[in-house]
Amino acid sequence: MATQVESSIQLLVEGNDQRNFFEAMVEHMALADVQVQNFGGVQELRGYLAAFVNMPGFSIVRRIGIVRDAETSAASAFGSVQSSLRNAGLPVPAQPAMETGGEPSVSVLVLPLDAESGMLETLLCMTFASTPLDHCIDQLFECVDAAGLDAPKRPEKARCRAWLATKPEPHLSVGVAAKRGNWDLGHPALEGVRTFLMALCPTAGTTKD
Repeated sequence: MATQVESSIQLLVEGNDQRNFFEAMVEHMALADVQVQNFGGVQELRGYLAAFVNMPGFSIVRRIGIVRDAETSAASAFGSVQSSLRNAGLPVPAQPAMETGGEPSVSVLVLPLDAESGMLETLLCMTFASTPLDHCIDQLFECVDAAGLDAPKRPEKARCRAWLATKPEPHLSVGVAAKRGNWDLGHPALEGVRTFLMALCPTAGTTKD
């Protein structure tokens, strides 16, 4: 957890994987004056925000973006973020991806966007969907099923790990893999993420090739 605010635009994300992923996306999009901070697990956001508003330098904050996974219910996830914002005395957006206006303005992105359940890995699976490697991953899990083994409890996470297992550095986490260039950050499946970040950073730079 950071102890000081260093930028006027704050992007608060769920866990280290998201922090690394969004730092990679911020660099990919050439966004300026953005500090990405990990608020921890979903149960920790409430306490994090209560401390966040009292951090040294908070007075310079003009925009706050919060990202969390929908998990099993996007509506419940968003409602939980709204409650945490209200508890911290921060503006509360009425809908996901909608800015509150004023200063600091607040917006919330619930992944994987436009879906009732899922997570960051749900979007990342879309970046390699229908490719030959995706077919190989299908066969892997069909083999697991045929062997009578338990299916992964979080199939999107398992599919991302299987995809990364084919890379030169198969031990990388999803977020670190983004920093190493293993994910296609310009893929259409991530357009909603890029749109959210562009709105959060209205003086954005130019996306890298």
